[in-house]
Amino acid sequence: MAQVTPAEVRDYLAGLALAGEHEIEELRNTPVETKLRQIWALLGSVALFEDSAQREAGVCEARERWARLHRALRA
Repeated sequence: MAQVTPAEVRDYLAGLALAGEHEIEELRNTPVETKLRQIWALLGSVALFEDSAQREAGVCEARERWARLHRALRA
């Protein structure tokens, strides 16, 4: 595995910071209409994901498992 020099890490982090600044500027310049269209597209895609009741059931099951583990470890 190749060693990474401190200069390479600095250059990489500087590039990330520059990309972040570019993204922020791009978002500032995005028209409100485009942002609204993006929000509506996200809201419209909710049907692509699992049903919220099914997700909630999974969350409850996970919580119950953690509670059982917690009780077993305390005993």
